[in-house]
Amino acid sequence: MNNNFTYIYKTTQKELHGWYVADNRRECTAERLLINPYNGCSVGCFYCYARALPGYFEEYHKEGKIFVFENFPEVVEEQISQIYVSSCGYLSPVTDPFQSIEQKVGLSKKIIEVFLKYNIPIEFITKCEIPQEVIEMIKLSSFEDEKSCKKHCFGQVSILTVDENLRKILAPNGADTETLFLNLRRLAENKIFAVCRIDPIFPYVTDRKEDLKELVLRAKDNGAKHIIASILDMPKKIYDFVLDNIKKFFGSSVYYDYKNLYIENIGYINAKLDYRMKVFDYLRNLCDKYDLTFALCMEYRVTDGYYEGLNKIFMSSTNCEGIDIPIYVRKSSEVKFYPAADCKGACLLCKDAICGIEDLAQGITGPKGLKLKDYKLFGKKLQQQVLF
Repeated sequence: MNNNFTYIYKTTQKELHGWYVADNRRECTAERLLINPYNGCSVGCFYCYARALPGYFEEYHKEGKIFVFENFPEVVEEQISQIYVSSCGYLSPVTDPFQSIEQKVGLSKKIIEVFLKYNIPIEFITKCEIPQEVIEMIKLSSFEDEKSCKKHCFGQVSILTVDENLRKILAPNGADTETLFLNLRRLAENKIFAVCRIDPIFPYVTDRKEDLKELVLRAKDNGAKHIIASILDMPKKIYDFVLDNIKKFFGSSVYYDYKNLYIENIGYINAKLDYRMKVFDYLRNLCDKYDLTFALCMEYRVTDGYYEGLNKIFMSSTNCEGIDIPIYVRKSSEVKFYPAADCKGACLLCKDAICGIEDLAQGITGPKGLKLKDYKLFGKKLQQQVLF
């Protein structure tokens, strides 16, 4: 595994887009505009599914190259200026928005500024220290409009273990464990919704009930309101690479345990269903007991040839990220977007199209993977309606 990173600066015209949907598999209840200002990540997790992606990510995996799209904030603003229906922005589904290069170039911060300018909420997920400037940007001040998008901005902190020695293996260039819990506290103290992700859980390494309970309780004590979990899965392309690292760090015994456990093929190579169900059942009950909401990330079982999401069984929140964020809309004469009235943002489950955009009601149409052109089309339809 290469941790000697080389930074490649490039310009780009890549487009904002929604979730990728394959084989009707989707667990993400709410729409998001996915934003990746960096391809490749200095946190250096050996199990990262991005290592199996093509193009720049393949160069990252093999050669340690991290691609920095230096004009992306301007591209993002240009694209947002062309739409009239928007979902919450998501920094970043593939690479950490606050990895070390962010301190130098600040692309994530600039993109947050763009979303706030247009009054569109934005979230982030990180294994690094959250810059204080970002917290100051998204916290809701008492003098701001009640329709400010800041009440829907939030942060997710990925904490895989309470054991700092394990953390150094699993997220070698991320923030230390104490800083990660402090991230949650800093968010909560500024009244920003805080999510703790135990994502992924490593069988036979980080799955002891005592350790999971300690992690959940520490997250709660530091202000987390919602827990998201998953069990490690492995893209076929990097299956051997991940297992070689399991053997390297945790020994041959754990390696062979993984070989026996990972026998399900659900797009990725997954652990046996009964193992996953027992872990999720324990976590859901734990969260219920301590007044936390709970959801899973991309966990499925195959039933009669159909991919069935396990959130149907285990999720205790309306939306899988624990917070209800409406679709945002604007009139052609306005710069700022505003939340669609009464919308909870759970597009995957919606059958009523409360936002006024019927194509978003995927409780009727089924899962969709939206692109920028879809958002532009929604805007054309919106101009013919009076929504607010």
